[in-house]
Amino acid sequence: MNLLNSLTSKFWAVFTVALATFCFSNIQSFASPPWGSGVPGSPEMLELEAKWRPMAASTGKQRGHTRFNDQKYGMFIHWGLYATLGGVYEGLKMEDPGIGPKVAEWIMRRREIPRAEYAKLANRFNPTKFDADEWVAVAKAAGMKYMVITSKHHDGFALFESKVSDFNSVDATPFGRDIIRELEQACKREGISFGVYYSHALDWRDGGDSGIKEYGPEKPLKKVFANYFDPAPVKFDEYIENKSLPQVRELVNNYDLTEIWLDTPIYIPARHSFAFYETIFNANSETLVNQRIGNHFGDFGIPGDNVIPDAINKNAWECVATTNNSWGYKSYDDDWKPPVEILYWLIANVSKGGNLLLNVGPDGTGTIPEQAVANLKAAGEWLKVNGAAIYGSRPWRIDNEGPTNLHMGGTEHRKKAKISFDFKSDDFWFTQKEDKVYVMALARPENNTVVVQSLKGESIKAIQVLGQSDVVNWEQTDAGLLITLPTLKNEGIGYALEVQL
Repeated sequence: MNLLNSLTSKFWAVFTVALATFCFSNIQSFASPPWGSGVPGSPEMLELEAKWRPMAASTGKQRGHTRFNDQKYGMFIHWGLYATLGGVYEGLKMEDPGIGPKVAEWIMRRREIPRAEYAKLANRFNPTKFDADEWVAVAKAAGMKYMVITSKHHDGFALFESKVSDFNSVDATPFGRDIIRELEQACKREGISFGVYYSHALDWRDGGDSGIKEYGPEKPLKKVFANYFDPAPVKFDEYIENKSLPQVRELVNNYDLTEIWLDTPIYIPARHSFAFYETIFNANSETLVNQRIGNHFGDFGIPGDNVIPDAINKNAWECVATTNNSWGYKSYDDDWKPPVEILYWLIANVSKGGNLLLNVGPDGTGTIPEQAVANLKAAGEWLKVNGAAIYGSRPWRIDNEGPTNLHMGGTEHRKKAKISFDFKSDDFWFTQKEDKVYVMALARPENNTVVVQSLKGESIKAIQVLGQSDVVNWEQTDAGLLITLPTLKNEGIGYALEVQL
């Protein structure tokens, strides 16, 4: 018996290391430099990786991964003081000459607003129309299963009560409310999982420069991220030890979180990345943290902002995308993703094995833009009928077929490329659950027949149009599986088939 227990223990020890190594290598596959200043293969990295792997492969993390992989679709929210400006400062828009990205939440950096001047925005932050239950209701109507909101972005302002810094929504504003607490509780009431974004490495107010100045090379990448216009007299290590890590500790200890979304590690030392991971794990082993923790210590990968990867990846990952062309509220950006585009982003990612975290940027009053809400709800109607093809699914052996081949290469790419979302009736995307393959279409045929090439030669037991019980006929042909559809009863975009093999 002792021998059996010993062999069993050794098996699980080896399995744990192997699983964590697999996750580590797959997270690396999404990374583009720089994601931390740790040196691969160095004694420090080897020591930290040896401590990290058992945590990453723990039973708690695996429960977190299962939940994450089943939910598929979440709401990202970028909200803070920058929402009061709407992308315009002293008459200048984000597109006018400046330094840094043109997305609205970067207005402090792009317009080089001094720290003391920017802090005055807290005096006018009084979003009296904010209603946590209403935001959660929008997410639920959209078919989203989880929510992640910016608890602190790069400007250093927190949306939660903090003993670490009084630059927060409770202590520094006339609003005086803990926004994170209200959303956490509203999500819990509606069965929506809740997580937070926290800019752990970049903080223009309090000395977070992603390690660029002290740990970066002489000519660092992404230099524009750091505050050179009015820097705080604080070293990066001091910022991590005195603000960033303590605030993350407050979040994980005081709120029920399923996901922590960290950001902009760039040249963060490996010891700091590991300290964040360990802190989060010790509070709740099921809480997942994204790859941008730095130095490849995350639980799931991020292909990039508004980037859909080109191939299937069966490890945990999440695409983050905007509903227009900015994360934070930009008052003059009305280029909203229509429902068919929202659905494309969702099924294109899910068919490749990932999740979609789709962003909204509420305005300074606490209102999510009306058109964004309408488009999200319209896409949610599709999910009410066809959700079985999305939730709990896993990638099939192929993700899609058809004549339309789109490439999504970043936040500004969509607008510049003027991409058309005019899908054809022979464009299909695939997912699977056990012995069922789901075939999703975003266009309907002019007649009632379609040919699915990827199902050619498959032994089919049954086919059903999701949302209706009508008989579906099919036959194998040289071109592929010829399917005769019944009259589609649900109005709207496309349809989905459940194919039992």
